Order: sequence, then structure tokens, then C-alpha cells
Amino acid sequence: MGNGTDHNKKGFTLIEILIVLAITALLSSLAIVYTHVGQNQISLSIEESKVAQLILEAKELSVATYSSNSPTCAYGVAFNYASSTYSLFAYNAAVTSPLYPGRQICPSLASTSVAFNASDTQPYQPGSWQVHTAQGVVLDGSGGAASDTIQYILFYPPNPCTMINLAQQTTFRSNCSSIAGSPPSASYVYLSTVDKSMSRTITVNPAGQVSL
Repeated sequence: MGNGTDHNKKGFTLIEILIVLAITALLSSLAIVYTHVGQNQISLSIEESKVAQLILEAKELSVATYSSNSPTCAYGVAFNYASSTYSLFAYNAAVTSPLYPGRQICPSLASTSVAFNASDTQPYQPGSWQVHTAQGVVLDGSGGAASDTIQYILFYPPNPCTMINLAQQTTFRSNCSSIAGSPPSASYVYLSTVDKSMSRTITVNPAGQVSL
């Protein structure tokens, strides 16, 4: 007769406990990696949308500023690949007209394309100036050759004319008739994770149309 105690019942051995701990650690590490990858993917998508929206906003502002008597001649977006920042800027290059005192006039498209001065750029709003990419995301200057990576994009009213300054270039290119040097069929802003495991590309065509 038994006394109510199960003598066949055994506890976990040390080896079994170690196996359970190893499996738990492995699953935890996989969960952390998956979460990190998911976060980077989300950050990339959000940053891609933000940059595209900023380019479109510059285009809309340039159309709106044409009818106003303002020192702002155009709006654009600048990309700093070294610091992974981008800025929506107002191009304040207007001077007082010698014929009509008090009236502001802007330089011609042709002169702006070869004599663009970054010192004439001013923040449109504090929150749109030197915006850092999200944590874990960078502007990837090595993502494409200098022939297609955007450094500045400027929208000059009234149409507006899309003027693109490519990385390592000194002048703007545009499909506007008054500017020599046509841009490539597409120019790009490259985004990637810090480890380059994931990337996104924003495409801008010569008409200023943006696609993701």
C-alpha cells in the first residue's frame, strides 16, 4: 500500500534547466532583433514620407509666394549628407528695384542657377530647419553617384521651375528653357539605416514630381 506519496515523481535535472534557459535566451534575442528590425523599418518609412512631404511643401510655397511683394524669391530643400539633416528654406535673394523704389525684384533663373548663394537661404520655420533624421536612419550620400544625388532642390515661381543641384556639382540643372544643362531623367534622395541593411529612395523628376 502506498502512503500517498508518488515516489516516481522527479524534479528537473540540471541539464534540463540549462536547456530551458538556453531556449528562453535564444527566443528573447530573436524577439529583440525582430523588434529592432521592425523599428528601423518603421523609422525609414516615416522619414521617407517626411522628406517627400517637405519637397512638395516647398513647391506649393513657391507658387503661393509669386503674387506677394516679398524678399523671398523661391523655396527649396537642402540636404546635408554629412550631418544627416535636411532643411526647408526660403531663398531671400531679392533686391530693391532701381526703377520702382520699394519694389523687390528677384534675380533671373539663369543667374540663380550659376550664382546660387547658400547665404541667401533662411529657415522657413524653425521646425523645418536642419531637421535630423530619425534615430537609426541616415541620409545616404553614398547611395548613388554624384550624378543623381540631390543636394539642393529649388522651386522658382511662377510655374514653378524645378531647379536641382546635385551632390558635388556647382550649378543647378533644370528643364526650364532659360537654364543651360538639363537634369537627369530622375534625381534621388537616399535614406538608409545606419548599418545599411535597409534603404529607401525618393525620386524627383525634372518637373518636380515626387515618387516613393
